[in-house]
Amino acid sequence: MNDVQEYIAALRISQKEIMSVLRIWILDLGPHAKEKISYTVPYFYFYVPLCYLNPTIDGVDLSFAHGKKLSNEHKLLKDKNRKTVASIRFHSLAEVEEREEQIRQILNEAAILNQYLHNLKKKKK
Repeated sequence: MNDVQEYIAALRISQKEIMSVLRIWILDLGPHAKEKISYTVPYFYFYVPLCYLNPTIDGVDLSFAHGKKLSNEHKLLKDKNRKTVASIRFHSLAEVEEREEQIRQILNEAAILNQYLHNLKKKKK
């Protein structure tokens, strides 16, 4: 069990269920998807910081590092007056499962954006 799995295992059952499913979907993005505990929460990288899972009093936030640059066509992302981060709050596993297709689309869009940002950075060097 790695640090992220240990972190998730220590949460309340509802948060554990939500985070476990989201973690799998994030890691499904491919071999460039990496995870570690950063800023005291599970953080995921896809070339550059992609997203993090943050337990809240009433659920779990899936927060995207470059969330304000995403299209948000499903109107799920909320920026809460943050400069770059936008997030989705989930209150139950059922809510996550109902929105699987939309969440996976957002994850894919974020991964494509991250690869683009990574490639831009490489070109500047």
